[in-house]
Amino acid sequence: MRLGLCCISLNLQELDPPLKFQTMTYKRFSSLDREEALSILGDRILNNMFVTNATIKYCAENNYCYRLSSDLFPLLTYDQANVSLQDLPNFTEISQAFDDIAYTIQQTNVRVSAHPSEFNVLASTNQKAVDKTITELNFYSSFMDRIGCPANYNSPLNIHINNRQGSNNEVVARFMENFNRLDDNCRNRLVVENDDKTNCWSVRQLMDDFHSKTNIPITFDYLHHACHPDFMTEREALEECYMTWQNYRPLFHYSESAPGNNPRKHADYAVEPINTYGLEFHLDFEVKMKDYAIKKYQESYPLFGYCLPPTMVAS
Repeated sequence: MRLGLCCISLNLQELDPPLKFQTMTYKRFSSLDREEALSILGDRILNNMFVTNATIKYCAENNYCYRLSSDLFPLLTYDQANVSLQDLPNFTEISQAFDDIAYTIQQTNVRVSAHPSEFNVLASTNQKAVDKTITELNFYSSFMDRIGCPANYNSPLNIHINNRQGSNNEVVARFMENFNRLDDNCRNRLVVENDDKTNCWSVRQLMDDFHSKTNIPITFDYLHHACHPDFMTEREALEECYMTWQNYRPLFHYSESAPGNNPRKHADYAVEPINTYGLEFHLDFEVKMKDYAIKKYQESYPLFGYCLPPTMVAS
């Protein structure tokens, strides 16, 4: 039963020098001479590959899964920048860094996943937004291929449906029309997640109106379900999502509500005992204190992950 680190390690950021991801805005990029801009962008992407490799090694040392950052390649899928990896002056070094990451994954067997931003909406009625989504999802899936991740649900690419324009059937039809435009390796990884807003997609709606038509696995998010249970218990919803992964070990998400008036806001730490209902899956920790929170939780619940038979687990 592995816990998952999402994107960044606060421990690695405390090193001297710190291991941190770097980005670059289009405003900054376009203000420079293009040769200089490409050089700076290439250096930042190369840095991001080094940090990714170090973070995967760190996850291996701690038996974590790892979710790739969605900010590894600033501007590469932004059409106005008109940049590809091959345009970067240090492309050869970046390619070698890909090989290094692939070797690390092969040697450590860390489970690697990705969760592109909420702006990726396959069911959108805005064609430009759909085209951008397809570009982004295909790009990240090709990167996952390049670093040796299997093109299946062992390395899931997780998104939300994130659309309510029309009936459920119309939304699903749009989603599937655009899903079929994705590259094969991307389709073979793609999973969807239940939402936290009551006007969006609950586990019940995903099971009744989405999975029944698509057979795409559903990622169970504990906090999202708590915010939008749709008359399902946590156990019912988790077990339903678990079955959609069939022969693959699910990768689910966990967080808790931060203090305050917004129950959807993620807490710094996880303090409640997590009930797995006797099922074995991996669990990304979507809490703000990242690896500090994982370590603190494991100290508080040292037996977590040693799954009991379902009959021995409290309802």
